[in-house]
Formats: sequence, C-alpha cells, structure tokens
Amino acid sequence: LYTSNPGDNRNVTSLRGISTTSYDPAVSTYIDGVSQFSLDTYIAQLFDIEQIEILRGPQGTLYGRNSMGGVINIITKKPTNQTQGFAGAELGNYGKQRYTFGLRAPLIKNKLFFGVSGLYSHLDGFYNNLYNNTKFDRQSALVGNYFLKYLAGTDWVFTLNVKHNENRNKGAFPLAISPETALNNPYQVDQNAVTKMVDNLFNTSLSINYSGSDFNFTSQTAYQSNHRYYQQPIDGDFSAADAVSIVNNYGRRWNKVQVLTQDLRFTSPAKTNSAFKWTSGIYGFYQDNPVKQGTYFGTDAALVGSPISNFTSINTNKGSNFGIAFYGQGTYALSDNLDFTLGLRYDYEHQKQQIKGEFQADGANAVVTQADTAAKTAYHAFSPKAGLALHLSENNLLYGTYSRGFRTGGISQLSSDPSQPPLYAYQPEYSNNFEIGTKNTFLNNRLRLNLTAFYTLVNHAQVPTLILPDAITITQNVGKLHSKGLEFELAATPFIGLEISNNIGFTQAKYTDLVLNNNGETISGNNNRPIFSPKGTAVTAIQYSKS
Repeated sequence: LYTSNPGDNRNVTSLRGISTTSYDPAVSTYIDGVSQFSLDTYIAQLFDIEQIEILRGPQGTLYGRNSMGGVINIITKKPTNQTQGFAGAELGNYGKQRYTFGLRAPLIKNKLFFGVSGLYSHLDGFYNNLYNNTKFDRQSALVGNYFLKYLAGTDWVFTLNVKHNENRNKGAFPLAISPETALNNPYQVDQNAVTKMVDNLFNTSLSINYSGSDFNFTSQTAYQSNHRYYQQPIDGDFSAADAVSIVNNYGRRWNKVQVLTQDLRFTSPAKTNSAFKWTSGIYGFYQDNPVKQGTYFGTDAALVGSPISNFTSINTNKGSNFGIAFYGQGTYALSDNLDFTLGLRYDYEHQKQQIKGEFQADGANAVVTQADTAAKTAYHAFSPKAGLALHLSENNLLYGTYSRGFRTGGISQLSSDPSQPPLYAYQPEYSNNFEIGTKNTFLNNRLRLNLTAFYTLVNHAQVPTLILPDAITITQNVGKLHSKGLEFELAATPFIGLEISNNIGFTQAKYTDLVLNNNGETISGNNNRPIFSPKGTAVTAIQYSKS
C-alpha cells in the first residue's frame, strides 16, 4: 500500500501496482460502511479511529466499482453506555498545528447514544513564492464527525452519521514552468496568480442493521457532496507572467459533485452451525457532476502561443451517472478442514455528458463556440471470485483465490486540445488477480506470520492525459498492465499490551502494451512502471496500549 498527496488535499493510493490515475480511484475507501465514491467526495483527514482494515487485490464481488486494487475499510469509534472523551494538541515545524477533541456518551442508557468529534489543523506551508516573497501553500482544515445511535430492542440498530470537512489551501499546485526550474529551485515557486482554494465536503448516512436467527440485514443510505473552487483565478502557466490562469468560481450550482448511494445487504447469521455462509445484496447510485471552468489568457498570452490576449475560453461539462448492482458470495465447508468460496457480481452503469464551449473577451458577453451537445454510454461488468482454503491446523491456513475487479468507464470532457475530441466513451478497465498464501499463528497466538504471492493482469488499462492549460484530464483505454509480487507480514506480542509488527512488500508492475499520443506522435510506453507504484514498501510499528 502506497499513498501520496499531490498538494491539492486529495490522497492518491496504489496497491499491488494498481494506482489511482483519475477521479475514479483504483483502491476503494469505505468510512463507517460508506463508500467514498470518488476523489471529489473523499474525506482524507480522519481521527478517533477504531480500526483500519486493508483488503488487498480485486474486491469486485462484494464492493463493485473502483475496487480493482483493493479496499480500505476505516471504522471510527462509536458511542456506548460508557461516557468517554478525549482532547489532543500537536505542534510542529512549518507552523504545523493540529487540535482534536471528542465526546461519546449515552443519552438513554441501553437505548440512545450520541458522539461528536472535531479536528482543526493548520500548516504554514513548505514553499515560498518568489513573485511576492510570501509563503505559498498555507492551508487549514476543519473536520467534524457526529453520531446518533438508537437500539430498538435487541435486533435493530439505527445509526445516523454526519461528517464534514472544510479545507482552505492558498497554494494547491506548487508547480514550476519546467522540470529544470523545479530541480534548481527546490521548494520555491514563482506564480503571479495567487488565490485560495475552497474545498467543502459533506457526507451523511443512515445505517439500519437487523440481527436475526435466520439472517442479518443492513441498509446503508448515504449522500455525499463536494463544492470545490478557486476564489480568484489560479495560475496556469506556473510563472510570473500573466499568460494563463484558471477560473472556476461560477457560483454554487457549478463544480459541486453530489452522490446518492443505497446498499441493501443480507448475510447469514453470525452464530450459525451451518456449513454454508453467504452474503447477497443490491447496490445503486446516482451522481451529478456539473463542471464549469474557464481558461483565461492574459496580457502575456503570446508566450504560450495564443495570437490574442485578454479573453476566457469557457468549457462546460455536465455529467450525470447512475448504476445498479446485484451481488452474492458464499463459502461452503467441504470438510472439517477445506472451504470453498464462490461469488459473482453484476454491475450496470449509464452515463451522460453534456458539453458547451464559449469565448468571452474582457468586458464583453460570452459567445458560443461549441453548442450544447450531449452523449450517452452504458456498460456492464461481471466480477467473479473463487477460492479454496485448507486448514492444516487450528493455527495454520493455506489458500488460493481468483478474483476480478474493475474501474468504471466514462465519457471524455471538452478541452482546448483538438487531438482529444470530447464525448468519446472510454471503457472500464478490468483486473484479474491470482493469489496464493499462508496464514499462521504460533506460541499461543503471540506470533503471527503471513506470506502471500500474487499475479495481476489488467486489460483496457485507463491512461489519463492532462490537457494544459485547461487542467482537464482526458482518459483513454490504451494499454495492458502486469503486476506480480510477494508480501510478508510478521507480528509479535512479547507481553500483554505490546505489539511489534513488520510488513514488507515487493511489487514488479509494468505496462506490457502501452501506446501514447503526444501532439499527434505515437510513443510506446511498454515496460514503463505505473505511477505511484514503488518496487518495495516496508513498515515497522511498535504499539503499546494499557486498558
């Protein structure tokens, strides 16, 4: 697992050489059971965590779209009958400040509970702006997490959750005009168009859980939104020249992503003597994504090849998507020591993209250059899983699995590059994963050792092209990707409360068939590694807790 932050408050995660290259992630993140639908609606700063679970390899059968690399499950702490609270403060260099607090308590014992937690963080930034001799990437964040939990008898649990995150970043893109400029002037930029990026996220969900003697039932209804814009035009030429800047502050109806999801899941009861354990469900979503963005060419526009100056090229891209999925997975005990797992998921998605282009000279009304035009596409995906698990003993397990996942497709947006026409559909990319491994515990569960080997083949690999100066990403299916590797996990508990762990991963990932287009010229990208995919990762942790 490898995570990086490019500077604009969006985490980019890769797992086993499968990396996020667009707003649709390759590694899906769930927070308190709610899928963080895209990078737009993902709340990155979390705290008061109960546990984090990482499922490696494609998880398409149970989790569906955008889980072809794996799934990260994050569970925050919930209120109980015990009143608990916490507060924390962190200070660091570069003006780092981080303050957290929380309170969980019963309102009616054994019936109604509430929880509230908050975070405020501030950072002066790492970069200096030579243009005005000030700190460039000063940023702050305010995060809230609120729970209301109701127990209706012994079988039903209702949980209402609200999360919000307000990010402010005065230097979202610390970029230079060329690689040489960046390397010769580390941690320095020279940008004249400086502004604040406003990034407001809001997530709310209602979870209904039923535990019965014959089956368990979960309903997860969620709404997510993200309104992200620049208060003033932001630099697009990454220099002191007034050549190009990006405008997207067109009001609240624009650049606000909204998503509604619904998941209905049935599972076999936790306490059952049956040899067959199963999960099945239905999932649906609707996404609204209206994007309006202008590229402003200033007085120095000739430096970027524009024959005229002081005008804005406005691109409007209205996207709307909906989908539905049906899934099921079961594990049957063939004998006392051999389990067989089989699962299948069917996803259907429908997408629509509506575009419009305008030209607006300074002080004049906008003139339509590309009339309202729309395109639709639909696609489906099957995500199977099969596996065998052999219990050599109570503490030793051998297993082998095959699983398939996919990253959703889409429709290309309108940009200024004539070689990248809009309204072209690109298909989902699919990953097929083969995995064998062993899980072992020794010394009365004080020592844990896991070994895994995997091989992943990705077809119809999606490769994005960043169109400048628009800052719009065009995605195409132009490649195949192979990834193989080994994973080693060792954890020891020398005595109660102390845990020492070491995880090491080796990944060899490369494109085996990759054709790129650069200004009309075809370039082979064969044998290149995917971005954000290191050959090796390692982490050692020491944790002590006292109850």
